[in-house]
Amino acid sequence: MRPTLSKICLVCGRSFEYRKKWEKVWDEVLYCSDACRRNKSKEAKLDYENTILSILKSKPKHSSICPSEVLDSNDKTNKYKMELVRRAARRLAHTGQITITQKRKAVDPDSFKGPIRLTLNN
Repeated sequence: MRPTLSKICLVCGRSFEYRKKWEKVWDEVLYCSDACRRNKSKEAKLDYENTILSILKSKPKHSSICPSEVLDSNDKTNKYKMELVRRAARRLAHTGQITITQKRKAVDPDSFKGPIRLTLNN
């Protein structure tokens, strides 16, 4: 029996493919890279997923937010923190809770580049 061919990384939210070296431990693999495995506890403490969902739920139906709305005004120019919010958005998109859009069209959570908006799925 061949294992599932891809999984979603618990840290960055990107999908990653099965590798032969993981053949015996594929069920236990949770992270796409060593960097994600090292940073797993840092991102869990920030809890950006719940912040994104609470902001979206407080907005009118079918409205969207920019990922920068999740951050404090001092952190909006911090590229690292903005990437953490985008990762949280990817994870939420993969679970079907939100949609990531560009120019009002849904985009693939694994491959978007540039400015995005987040909308709540109903």
